[in-house]
Amino acid sequence: MTFSGLLNTLDGVASSEERLVFMTTNHLDRLDPALIRPGRVDVKQEIGLASKSQVSKMFSRFYPDEIPSQAEEFADKVMKLGQRKSIAQLQGHFLLFKNDSTGAIENVELLRY
Repeated sequence: MTFSGLLNTLDGVASSEERLVFMTTNHLDRLDPALIRPGRVDVKQEIGLASKSQVSKMFSRFYPDEIPSQAEEFADKVMKLGQRKSIAQLQGHFLLFKNDSTGAIENVELLRY
């Protein structure tokens, strides 16, 4: 598909009405202004790195049967790594330890990479 074809798909004469299009990028500054002009992109939402509260809540949602203190312990260990992590990094870690909340806590150092 060409860039022109993409733009026509988004809002050309053959485009459909009443739809939502989600676009993601790690480099908003590299996108062509024609792609993200008002009318094509109405809302821009940055999803930043996870806060301690978000880390704890993610742990609790991924391991709903565990006690809250485990979620706090995991969040504390993640914050002590010295660099906040993305939601995707955390989800990947939880998938590595899908059925092992203790393993997720004990191996939090794997999030360094």
